[in-house]
Amino acid sequence: MSNARYTDPELQALYDYLAPTEQPRAVSAEAIAAREGLNLAAELAALRRRPASPARQLRQVRTGAYRGQRALQDHVFSLLRARATRVRPAVLRAQAASWAELRIWPHEAEAWIAALGADGAANASACLRVGIGLPAMDIVLDGQSIARRLRGGETPTAVHARAAALGIILPG
Repeated sequence: MSNARYTDPELQALYDYLAPTEQPRAVSAEAIAAREGLNLAAELAALRRRPASPARQLRQVRTGAYRGQRALQDHVFSLLRARATRVRPAVLRAQAASWAELRIWPHEAEAWIAALGADGAANASACLRVGIGLPAMDIVLDGQSIARRLRGGETPTAVHARAAALGIILPG
């Protein structure tokens, strides 16, 4: 690399590194790998195949990049079909589609359906908007649980206001 030669290999390596070269320094990982004669294609392919982390999956669900929306709809449909045997499949498909639009995890959908009923997707969406989460469904306000109030027709905003008036902070 350079004209200077040292007997100490570490000193020679340091000089070779710091000495000006005719070649410009590599500025990317690909250029360094090519200069060093490394083939990183297999390692890069393995990294691309690695599944997304749970945090990234949750971000994808919340931002709408969730490709499993159809799978969620099918899951909710089978869940509703097992619970409501006398309801027409077209009605169940419409309800499952409204649950799938929430873009929540399947286990969350099951819990919301258990709390609010098969047709409670609009209420669940409103609850998520105002900050009422699943853990709040069992909290009792003035003698009735929040889930019972919502199934009875009280709006999530009214439930949230009632909890605030009582000094209760609802888990979101």
